[in-house]
Amino acid sequence: MSLVRAIISCFMLLVTAVQAHAITIDAFLDDGAVSSTSTVGATKTLHIPSINAVGGGRSFSATKSGVGTGVSRLEIVDASLGYTQGAHPGHGSVTWDGDSDPLTIKPNGLGGIDLTQDEGTAFKVGLLFFDYPSNQSVQLRLRLYDASTPSGSKYSEVAITLDQYYGGPGVFYITVPYTMFAAAGASSVPAPSGSVFPTTTTLGADGAVDVTRIGAITLSFHGELNARAPDLIFAPFVTNGKCSAIPDANGRAIDECSVCHESPDAQKGTDRCGICLAGPAGYSYDANKSFDSCGLCPGESLYQYPTGITDKCGTCRSGPSPYTYIDRRDVCGICDGKTKKKQDCSLGINGCPLVKPTAKILGFEKSLVAQATLLKKRFQADATRLVTNKCGTTFGPSSKRLATAFNQIKAAAEDLFQQGVEVCAGSCVTVSYANGVEALSPQFKILETESTRIAKQVKQCYQKLKIPSGTGGSTTQTVANVRTGLITLIRQCRSTSVCKSH
Repeated sequence: MSLVRAIISCFMLLVTAVQAHAITIDAFLDDGAVSSTSTVGATKTLHIPSINAVGGGRSFSATKSGVGTGVSRLEIVDASLGYTQGAHPGHGSVTWDGDSDPLTIKPNGLGGIDLTQDEGTAFKVGLLFFDYPSNQSVQLRLRLYDASTPSGSKYSEVAITLDQYYGGPGVFYITVPYTMFAAAGASSVPAPSGSVFPTTTTLGADGAVDVTRIGAITLSFHGELNARAPDLIFAPFVTNGKCSAIPDANGRAIDECSVCHESPDAQKGTDRCGICLAGPAGYSYDANKSFDSCGLCPGESLYQYPTGITDKCGTCRSGPSPYTYIDRRDVCGICDGKTKKKQDCSLGINGCPLVKPTAKILGFEKSLVAQATLLKKRFQADATRLVTNKCGTTFGPSSKRLATAFNQIKAAAEDLFQQGVEVCAGSCVTVSYANGVEALSPQFKILETESTRIAKQVKQCYQKLKIPSGTGGSTTQTVANVRTGLITLIRQCRSTSVCKSH
């Protein structure tokens, strides 16, 4: 077989360079061999550590099982796996089980590899050569062990009868679909000639393997019925998925973002919102990122996509930890201004006159806070009902969110109406007040949400305790009243003249 080996050696240099993407079970890049002795029944084993094989290596076993000349031999050379036996019955096997003991199989040694993780659907066994001597077949058996059963009683084995000559050119990939491991029975796989190789699937005592949790793999060659010195050579053992990496110690050929390990974009991770910085082909981070311009993620307080919530100076009112808001305005509301006394204020941010707050304008502040207080009191009343009736519900987080939003509204209202408003280009209407009230919509939404949530808890508790419906008032009506109040306030702000108060 030396001439055949020499030809295939040259060919494999090309195959290795252009091999299609697929999870690699074994790249056959670490040379080694094992041969049985001339004694009938003799078995020889060998473990070959390798970073180029799943589980960190593979174990060989070769047996001369009947009378005749020569030995059974397994070898890896020139990125290919060869099995040959003399003019005698014999068999050999390769095992990938994450264990260095070649005498035993560890059914859960690979930890539970998901063969479908890169969208793979089948194994690809690369046949390079089979001499089919005297028309005598050899059986190729592929067995998968389920990692959930350490005893090894849960497995599936597909036996493929190689019953025709193949000598190239190139690799013929025998495709073995994962579906063939699901149930026992006879079937077939395509053969090089356009015909088929007969197959048979058998299952372990505890049933079929789950291809998403593989614990060990064996590929064995059975020439027990062939005493004509068969020779076989195989290309690297792969699947038909999109990744070419060998699964790592965690059984992964893809990272958390489904990027193949061999890609330069692998292991780039996610941003603070959990969005992948790099993904599979076609993925666009810019199109998927979700944080706003202040760096906040969906669900975080003050999140507003895409602009974020900023003050008049463009400074974010809130940002991710350890961000701390710093108001850049002086007492006159001037960004980066230096005035320290309100009586010294004369011009606003854009050089426009500042209007001093009148009693009517300060009444706007009281009205705004009053609307927020209605929802706060509604929440507090329902919280008291839950405690009084021992409803056993938890409302602490909701209370904290509501309190934070209420305090933000109160502080913003005081800042907005006490500091005054700019009047530019001859405008005498308090449009800036209206805009300031509208900017507090996210905080009011939090008050509505938390008030509604706790009201539902009260309703569920009252139904359980059979307390008459309607007890405790209507939160829905309160929410509606507050919305109406805010709309009215915004309308008043837009229509109120402040020119006389310069």
